[in-house]
Amino acid sequence: MHGSSRMPLRTWNGPSMRGKPHGLGAGCGLLPSLGATLTAMASSDTTLEGKRPLRILAVVEWYPPAYKAGGPIRSVHNLMQLLRAQTDHHLEVVCGDRDLGSPSPLEGIEPDVPLMRDGIQVTYRSSVNHAWWLEKLRGTPDNPAPDVVYLNSLFSIPFALHPLRAARALGIRVVLAPRGMLGAGALAIKPVKKKVFLTAARILGLFRGVRWHASTEVERVEILTHLPGSDVHTAMNVPLFDANVTPISAGQGLTWVMVGRIQQKKNLHFALEALQNVDLKGKHLRVELVGPAEDEVYLQHLLSLSKPGLDVIHVGAVPPHELGEVWGRSHALLMPTTHENFGHAVVEAWAHGRPVLLSDQTPWRGLSEAGLGWDVPLEKALWVERMQEALQWSTETWRAMSEASVAKHRELIEAPELIQENCTLFEAPSPSNLPS
Repeated sequence: MHGSSRMPLRTWNGPSMRGKPHGLGAGCGLLPSLGATLTAMASSDTTLEGKRPLRILAVVEWYPPAYKAGGPIRSVHNLMQLLRAQTDHHLEVVCGDRDLGSPSPLEGIEPDVPLMRDGIQVTYRSSVNHAWWLEKLRGTPDNPAPDVVYLNSLFSIPFALHPLRAARALGIRVVLAPRGMLGAGALAIKPVKKKVFLTAARILGLFRGVRWHASTEVERVEILTHLPGSDVHTAMNVPLFDANVTPISAGQGLTWVMVGRIQQKKNLHFALEALQNVDLKGKHLRVELVGPAEDEVYLQHLLSLSKPGLDVIHVGAVPPHELGEVWGRSHALLMPTTHENFGHAVVEAWAHGRPVLLSDQTPWRGLSEAGLGWDVPLEKALWVERMQEALQWSTETWRAMSEASVAKHRELIEAPELIQENCTLFEAPSPSNLPS
């Protein structure tokens, strides 16, 4: 990881930092607020280190109150809240004005007019193009040009490539989080188009001078594989910080949840098809699909996999503040993914005291040994065997796994490097750390 000297960290995990428990993060990932004592000193010229606060402009296609696009929304929102609490940087967000798949603007926002949301200036744009980004990034006397533009997509033309070109033209530093788009699973979707793009990007030096934000060491390797010699800074995504934990028990009925967008690339059918070969032995299993359905034909296929003793239910997209109820009635997260960059749903399951039943295509490994669930290769016979076993776990086993899950979540949020690595992400690299 590239970086500079360690920065002094403000108190983060004490009682005064605790926020209200929510579902997928408070306000779609809102971290606990310190109130007035944590408000960034926007008028200050220096931080506690004597450095000038940075002006950071985050660019993302969706931002709260949008929530249907899942992880990227929470990743950016949580990071902005952490920076607000821990630094004196001036923070701003530019995003789209509607939720994933929605034909109309988000409720409660006025498109194209800056507003304050959770202590950060946010502009929900009805449209953007290269010319608009050039004008925006040049700045005005009232809103000077940013020092850093933080992009959160690799392939989006309006919210990645246009602002990238504009920032480079104006000499503004760029930090880019690919959000898993360089993973094998993601690149397998429209592979020819993406291969051509990445080849052209390397030849043309499209990403020259960009600092890359990898959320895991796995993603760091993915970036360097496709863009050798890049400046990559690894900083874990900021997870949900606080949650209610409902006691877990296992009787004749179990509920497993699949949280996220309902689309074929999420590989949800794999686990449900494997369940066709599982002997329920008198147990009743309910699998809830929690998320927006982007392919009605695919959704109907999933629902058709219900059988006696197995109910597959589409709950739909659930607002963040209601997701606590979903976790409360569940026993585990079921995620047979072909690729997951981070997996906010995994960490949020642990926050609510729920184990996770995953493929081995996420950063989270060694789960069985730690009593946190499992990470199993995508082989049907293995999944049938593991799900058969899980259906027979006793209440004592489920409760032990729930306790281990809560402890794992606590370990993640109390790690000093969580704050350190995210707060140094936007610092200019020292000459010795610049890629040759």
